[in-house]
Amino acid sequence: MPKNLLKVPNSILQRLTTFDQDDVVAATVKLITRAEIGNYSGLGLSLEGDVVVFPEPQPPRPSAGKYSNANLYGMEKVRKDLPKITKSYGFWAPSWNSGSTHYVSHDREVYIRDIYPPKEVNLSIALVERRGNDFLIKFAIDQVISRRTPDFQQELLYNLNLLQENVGAADIFESATSLADFAKSVKVDWQLLPPGSVDEVVAAMLDGKRPVNAQQQAVMRERIAVMQQLQPEAYITGTDGFLRYFGAKFGDDFVAFENARYGNALYIMYDGWEVLSQKSRIELLAGNGENYDRIEHRPGWIPQLKGRVQDYRRKKRRAENRLI
Repeated sequence: MPKNLLKVPNSILQRLTTFDQDDVVAATVKLITRAEIGNYSGLGLSLEGDVVVFPEPQPPRPSAGKYSNANLYGMEKVRKDLPKITKSYGFWAPSWNSGSTHYVSHDREVYIRDIYPPKEVNLSIALVERRGNDFLIKFAIDQVISRRTPDFQQELLYNLNLLQENVGAADIFESATSLADFAKSVKVDWQLLPPGSVDEVVAAMLDGKRPVNAQQQAVMRERIAVMQQLQPEAYITGTDGFLRYFGAKFGDDFVAFENARYGNALYIMYDGWEVLSQKSRIELLAGNGENYDRIEHRPGWIPQLKGRVQDYRRKKRRAENRLI
């Protein structure tokens, strides 16, 4: 049984900053082979000939884990991370030789308990698309959560754990995400653009994309102008209809990505370009950070980027000289 998440993963919190909507759902997309369909029989998935049979939306099985059980029956959580409180307990006891009773009470120091009533939310399973002999399948918790609610992270963590217990994976999407966009979350094609002026590069990146506002375009121009000074080999943009990430390629294993909407940080990826180009936007920022560095857009971020690029090129030259 997959382990429960103790907190909302940082990779998911970072993805939240790229969303245009406040309303989100806990969902994940998996590419499942014909042979693997049987692994999800407990969720109601089956294969009839060449066709996958999907169940109606329903609450996850309570035996899947503590959150799945709590979804139907509720649960209590002892808050040992908080100070104990004084609570009075009492009962009626018989009075000596009188035939009557009297109330006896005493105080105890106890931990606070959070009460979670049953949510009774459904797990919805749907086919996104067929890929050869494999099936791209979406698993989603049928509850829209607004980022404006005070207990947003608590609600989100609950639903992420429902997915974790039943599917072994958990993620988030905007509530209005289409099936086509769910498909693109698993793989997105990246396009290499030739170097050019700032205006030429911005125009090429925005071509065929949904419009971005003037402020976002200004951010793009500012960031591309910085990259242009460092003379990248090429610029990069996604080929789908959203301008989520854009960046510059300084080498096969050194790519800098920016975000047009919420440009709070720049990400330097060190995977080979052939590997990197096969990753979705979700996968780019997943993991423990070993394959990328994050540079926040605070005073001094430009010298940091320049230093990383110069160091990369210096090491690359040394490696090339050793081969001569």
